[in-house]
Amino acid sequence: MEITAKMVKELRDKTNAGMMDCKKALVESGGDMEKARDWLREHGLATVNKRAGRVAREGIVATAVSDDGKKGAIVEFNTETDFVAKLESFRTIARNIASALAGGAACSDVDALMGVSCPVCGRVFSELINENTATTGEKSEVRRFAVMEAEGGASVNAYNHAGDKLSVLLLVQCANPGSDADECAHTLAMQIAAGNPIAVSREDIPPDVLERERKVAMEIAKQSGKPEKFLDQIARGQLAKFYGECVLLEQAYIREPKITVKQWLESLRDKLGEVSVRAFVRYQLAEELDSEKATDA
Repeated sequence: MEITAKMVKELRDKTNAGMMDCKKALVESGGDMEKARDWLREHGLATVNKRAGRVAREGIVATAVSDDGKKGAIVEFNTETDFVAKLESFRTIARNIASALAGGAACSDVDALMGVSCPVCGRVFSELINENTATTGEKSEVRRFAVMEAEGGASVNAYNHAGDKLSVLLLVQCANPGSDADECAHTLAMQIAAGNPIAVSREDIPPDVLERERKVAMEIAKQSGKPEKFLDQIARGQLAKFYGECVLLEQAYIREPKITVKQWLESLRDKLGEVSVRAFVRYQLAEELDSEKATDA
């Protein structure tokens, strides 16, 4: 019997199990929906289903970079308590997921990722995660992931803050590669971790975000009580403050706050040549989780 996408979705809606698990259950049961549900229960997935409503806000953020520095991945892997998040078995799953992605596993979303084989043991990640849930009694799930690839002379770099609850993946290019360039990239990643920018430069800020900030800046200017002829100047000052907080190149450099990140990079030109930050991803554990839940509801 052909197992259709509609059948898989129906079983998933009924059981809250992963897409790959539902497809496998239907294959094993010959397309019989009730037998497929029983198959999921028999394989420990009923435990996952019972805990599906719980919020997994603890966990770690793991990163991995390929040996040639051309591909990297960042993954947020969640569970319910910090106790489980500190277990080596839990942390190993997160690291192996990141390694699989950095090693070339092609995934468009979390459901697809669940069908990827672990590069260490060869089992698919849905099985490993469900087994972890059954063992610990806590819901465990991949919340999000990102993959970054470098071309030409660029390279991918990763930074994991102590405790693995905050990590950065960075794509940067130095004209003169080497140990000094690696140190520069590491410092840039630390800057992103500390400063939490939303864009590399002003030009990279999403238009809707910039428009919203402009409206806020003008409203602040209007409420200042200053004469109308000064309002544009006040609004520009508010926008400059926004840029200084949210644009990486305009942030105060963490090791020398009197200068900007851009000025620091310019000071390294004689040693490194031009340094270009192409992209970055910053994950902090459970950030915006409450707002996401409210949106989903």
